[in-house]
Amino acid sequence: MHYQRFPKGLFALSVVYLITGASIAASMVFSLLLFLSLEQGILMKLMFGGLALVFEVGKFYIWYEMGERISRRDPVGALKALCFYGVLAGLSIAGSVGGINAATNTLLKGDEAKAALVQSYNDKIVGLEREIQINEQAAQAYIDMARIANGMTPMLQRNQALRARQDELRRERDQLAIASQSSLMGLMTGLADGLGWPLARVQFGVVAALSILLDFFAAFFISLLGDELRFRQTLKAGSSEVDRVPAGGSNEPGVGPVPAESDAPASSSTARPDYYHELVSRLRSGELRCAKGAVARGLEKPLHEMEEVFHWLVQDGIVYRKPNRHFALSQPEPGPSALS
Repeated sequence: MHYQRFPKGLFALSVVYLITGASIAASMVFSLLLFLSLEQGILMKLMFGGLALVFEVGKFYIWYEMGERISRRDPVGALKALCFYGVLAGLSIAGSVGGINAATNTLLKGDEAKAALVQSYNDKIVGLEREIQINEQAAQAYIDMARIANGMTPMLQRNQALRARQDELRRERDQLAIASQSSLMGLMTGLADGLGWPLARVQFGVVAALSILLDFFAAFFISLLGDELRFRQTLKAGSSEVDRVPAGGSNEPGVGPVPAESDAPASSSTARPDYYHELVSRLRSGELRCAKGAVARGLEKPLHEMEEVFHWLVQDGIVYRKPNRHFALSQPEPGPSALS
């Protein structure tokens, strides 16, 4: 059973366009963050911002153009496009690294401020604990002097108030620590602890990985859309051909046209390519799928040449076109073949 490709549906195309647009927009934003930080003037910001957008749009079009050149079997042109894409992708990844790094630095500064606030709560709690210990020492002195009634009672009341204040400070500190948790910073802190690396190195590694993933994620979906557009163009070109079925033939599914008389194509057999008999044998043996793209890839021939080859195959009764415009092998019939 051979796989037969069909155009992607509306839902699949909508998802692909949505993901592609979102990834390209994110890459553009991070590149803008890098280029806009180069200058403070409004005019230069506009110029650098436009330059960033030109680089981003050009980068993804170059990736699409590379796919076009590969499909045209132009390795030199594809290599040039790949080199150009590498330069622009390097600039884009640098911009993404700068933008994401700026965002993580903001998170780090916010966490540092919250950590300082938590430390201030700890210092207050420790100060209250020292005061409680001093009061307890004073109360012990009043016990030694047998002055419990007029000296120790106020000390005990003071310690109760201080311990209540400590409990209140601990609750505020714990609530602040819970509210200040950041998923990204938690990830980087965990990696730093697990790998034994400094937090700055882990931060750079995470930011670089996210930037590269974003860029190649967008490039993958650009190539996916390019391949889908080329497939639809090929399918449209094949559907626009005029069917040339011999008299007495049939286009019913599963029933091939009646082969022409042995002397009918004899005068035009010289127009067939030298690999025509080999192609027919490989089609009937199932080695090649009955589709223009599959035959072109199997024989390493250009796709436009398959238009004429399939014209001869249809005329000789080897294949026929189904109602859905796809080709299929005709059922072999006894008797002399059109190729004999």
